[in-house]
Amino acid sequence: MKRAVYLRLILLTAIAVAVCGIVSSVIFASRTERQIEGWLTRLTVSAAENYESGADIDSLAALSGNLRVTLFTSGGIVLYDSEAAVEQMESHADRPEFINAREGYVYTAVRKSGTLGENFMYASTKTEDGTVLRLAYAYPGFAKTTAAQLPAAASAMALALILSLLLANRFSAAVTRPLDNVVNALTANNYAALEEYSSGYFEVDKTIHSISRLLEDIAVSRQRLVEEREKVEFILSGMAEGFIMIDSRKTILLCNERAKQFLDIHRAVTGDNIMTLIWDAKISEAIDGALRQGKSSSVEWRPQGERLLSVSVSPSPDGSASGSGATIMLVDITAANALAEQKQDFFSTASHELRTPVTSILGFAEMLNNGLAEGAEAQKNALQRIEKEAKRMSQLIDDILMISNLESKREQTERSAVRLDTVAQEAAEAVSPRCGDDKIEICLALEPVTIHADERQLHELCVNLIENAVKYNKPGGRVDISVATAGNCAVLTVSDTGLGIPLRHQSRIFERFYRVGTGRDRKIPGTGLGLSIVKHIVSLYGGDLLLESEEGAGTRVEVRLPL
Repeated sequence: MKRAVYLRLILLTAIAVAVCGIVSSVIFASRTERQIEGWLTRLTVSAAENYESGADIDSLAALSGNLRVTLFTSGGIVLYDSEAAVEQMESHADRPEFINAREGYVYTAVRKSGTLGENFMYASTKTEDGTVLRLAYAYPGFAKTTAAQLPAAASAMALALILSLLLANRFSAAVTRPLDNVVNALTANNYAALEEYSSGYFEVDKTIHSISRLLEDIAVSRQRLVEEREKVEFILSGMAEGFIMIDSRKTILLCNERAKQFLDIHRAVTGDNIMTLIWDAKISEAIDGALRQGKSSSVEWRPQGERLLSVSVSPSPDGSASGSGATIMLVDITAANALAEQKQDFFSTASHELRTPVTSILGFAEMLNNGLAEGAEAQKNALQRIEKEAKRMSQLIDDILMISNLESKREQTERSAVRLDTVAQEAAEAVSPRCGDDKIEICLALEPVTIHADERQLHELCVNLIENAVKYNKPGGRVDISVATAGNCAVLTVSDTGLGIPLRHQSRIFERFYRVGTGRDRKIPGTGLGLSIVKHIVSLYGGDLLLESEEGAGTRVEVRLPL
């Protein structure tokens, strides 16, 4: 460092001295030129004022010596020249000093003489009798005058450099010695010496003080980082889930013990590539999506035996230049998956088991209703009610089976091009007989819309929505059904002027078996599964479901399905 400071000081000094010498020479040459120009101008004006007609030509000769004197007629013919024969000189009518002087100006110029071949500074002006007087001073020019000063400037620069060599050596040593002491103290980890050290230079002492404060902050930050790392390790070690963090190169940065258990690994894996531990193609694709596209995703994976893991991959910063990494969360969902399967099996089994008694009840009720058994009119009404309840149980079973199949994604779909407007119209016609007693009006606004779907599922969706709009309507109410397109979606809207849904119930209205607990609502027949079926069908097609309702004013349900 000392050598670098020394060389830079010398270089800066040399540049400064060179610039000063050149500038000084230029200033001196410029000032000299201005002085000569002023002196020559004044002398020319004075000579022109004292000149009297052609009889006084001898007085012009007295001006010669170091000056060249020339007198011209008003037409540019040379009358007199102190340095050249008049008869050999050409007309000067085209010379700039003659032209400007004839106009009454005092003109000065520096140029090379065409007669003598030397550089002169010319000054010319007009006399009282109309002739033009010109004085010329032998002047080498600005550049040569400047160059003439350079030897003296070079001598001064050489002396200045010699002095700067001596001073720069002492100054560089004085500046770098305190810094060397600071470096030695830091190398020896003797931070306390920094507080006691004084260099005699305010800037250096201020830097040392700042370094001391910075080292204290670094020590505090390091301690905090150690504590935070211990907390993170404690949390990770106590997690029931496996956690892995990787950088942009898929190198493992963190891996807790639970993740090692899931992967059946009994060694340290920090620094390994994650793909050497997890070889599943779906997980590899999820990791690439997180690293390259910043996309979160989850997949299910069976690493060994019967264990089923949910693997969630999310993008995260890794602190590298690229700034992109990923976290991998491994969750054991074996038990939860088994429980879900058991629940689905239960619904399916219960539904199938209930079909047998329901069929018997229906057959018995139909037999009594057909008059094959003895009984009064009251028995007949009772049996008709049995038949009605049996049908309701059958509908409940069908609904349970449909929800079970939709949730488990085992519902078989036969997708084809289906006219949604036609399905909506057929559903409205199927439900319309239930509008008679309450005189409910069904209004249709259907645009031709074709989507790729299962017609049976769309019919179930429309029937459930329209049936709810009719059942929960007011006498003399209205149900509006519309089918249209919006962007890349088919939009089915069913709105009514009925009872509406209280705000506190709206978030749960699509749950299975959930019914609003008001007095009249409970008296309306239904399984509580219609809207849940609608939600599952919409979800199956990747659509959106929007509910708007106001108690006492009606309900509006909008279904958006991709075209």
